[in-house]
Amino acid sequence: MSLFNAFILTLLYVIPLYIANSSPLLVHGKIPLDLNKKLFGEPILGKGKTILGTIAGITAGTGAGTIIYLLFPIAESYLPNYILLAFLLSTGAILGDITKSFFKRRFHIKSGERWELADQLDFVLGGLILSLFVRIPEYWLVVLLLIATFFIHKTSNYVAYKLKLKNVPW
Repeated sequence: MSLFNAFILTLLYVIPLYIANSSPLLVHGKIPLDLNKKLFGEPILGKGKTILGTIAGITAGTGAGTIIYLLFPIAESYLPNYILLAFLLSTGAILGDITKSFFKRRFHIKSGERWELADQLDFVLGGLILSLFVRIPEYWLVVLLLIATFFIHKTSNYVAYKLKLKNVPW
């Protein structure tokens, strides 16, 4: 595979993942996904995971994939069933973040508290796992997404913090 083709393939994965993960930050919502229920005295997920944010993330990531497909039909030659793949990447990204929140609460890590690696890679792992129903990604792509995301996520969160979109820089 040429370097150009590898770059295109990477973008086709990254765009739905990253847009799905970042959209809930912009569309907060008021109703918590866990409806403020508790499990063993701890919130199930916490206030940061909302119904509107969940819907917005999945919709935005899938929408981005759909726009790519419509504007660049060649995407289908790289990844058959690209719109379905974008939906699974987006849904998996949101589910990965929700799953991480669930486990953060079980380990008594509060919302907004740092949990290194999990905070950076939850959405990529969730998206990749769910996308396996449509396509098994190349090994190099998985490694690249995980390594690059670790650094990109830390940088983008710091920028979001400086822009006052987030309360913490991680």
